[in-house]
Order: sequence, then structure tokens, then C-alpha cells
Amino acid sequence: MKDYLYVLNKFISTYNNNFILVDFAYGYGGNTLSRIISVSPEFYWDGDPIEYPDNGYSIIVDPEPYPHFASPLEQELCCTHTPDDFMYPESKVSRVRDFIRNYSKNIHPKKFCIRSHNTDTHKLFPNNTIVRIYGKEPDFRFFNSTDRYKKPKQLPNVINIDVNEIFSKDYDTFESSYLYLCNNLDITPQTNRVRAFILLWLERQERYKKLKIS
Repeated sequence: MKDYLYVLNKFISTYNNNFILVDFAYGYGGNTLSRIISVSPEFYWDGDPIEYPDNGYSIIVDPEPYPHFASPLEQELCCTHTPDDFMYPESKVSRVRDFIRNYSKNIHPKKFCIRSHNTDTHKLFPNNTIVRIYGKEPDFRFFNSTDRYKKPKQLPNVINIDVNEIFSKDYDTFESSYLYLCNNLDITPQTNRVRAFILLWLERQERYKKLKIS
């Protein structure tokens, strides 16, 4: 039987200038950051990555015994998941086949974000660019922060982004982090649209927390 993880790794490594991996822990906004990156014209996204639908984003149902940490309602109202995005490593052979086929036929030569909860993507893909979200666990999300801290990785292929800076309510803090990201990825900033998207996302976190209290 063909080892599809090997095939996937080989494919991502071969197109190392095209595939950007977003390395993040649960609750650190990796889906939101991948949307922010993908709104730049150098990246591919099927549709508008930062258009907020009225009914919220899609729900991920992880099989037992490891259910998703967010409830279906929390995901719909506070998260930015999409079933069309691609998460590494993908265990379903059909998803790997579809991903490779779709990129080869419809997406290339655009860049593409691949999200991952792995902490060793910088080792697995030393020639790919890795965007690592680090910092103190945010307290602006819909859940209670545990004060854990994710360290940056000082490596040549890693761009470190502080979760509390890129998603800051303070404009100057956000802008500095966002432009640093764009400069290092060599992509065209979409500052106003990204800022509006982040503020709406943050507002949805606050509204849900108030909903739980009431």
C-alpha cells in the first residue's frame, strides 16, 4: 500500500516556495491567521477568506475519544474553520489525493497555506517557510486562558508571530505585526480589510462570553 504521508511530504517539499505552513497550538487562532495571509493576491483561496458569513463558519467534528475542544456552537460563533482548508498531517487518503490533484490543476503557481498543530514542521520541511504563532495563551478568546506560553523558534525558515500582537485591539501593535508578516512572506498587505476582519472576530469572542454569563 502506498504511504500517502510520504507522498504528501514529498509534494509539499517539492513546492517549497508555494506551500507555507502555519504552525499553531489549539486556541491560538491559526485558522484566522491563515485566512489573513490568504487574502493577499499572491495566495490562493476558493472565495474570499475574510468574508464573515451571517451564520458563522463551519463546524469540525473530531471522532471520539479526542473531540474538538470547542463545542459546535462555539465553533460556529467564535472560530473560523472551513472544510475546504487543509490541515497537516491529513490522515484521509482521499483528502490527500484531492489536495494534490486540485493544487496541480487549479491552484499552482499561487501560494497556499497549510495549517498544522505539529511542533516539528520546521524540521519536516526545512526548505518551506513556517509561520509559527507563539506567545502567552490569549485571554481574548471565548475560553478561559490557562496562561500557558508557546515559545518562538529562532530558525532561518520560521517567521514568529505573537498571537497577542497580530490580534491586538491596539491598531499600531496590530499593524506592526501584520506588516512584519507581509514583509517576511513578501506578499501585498491588505491592511484595512484584515483589520476589519480581526475586529469583527474579536467582537464575536466578546459577545459569546457575555452570552455565557447571561
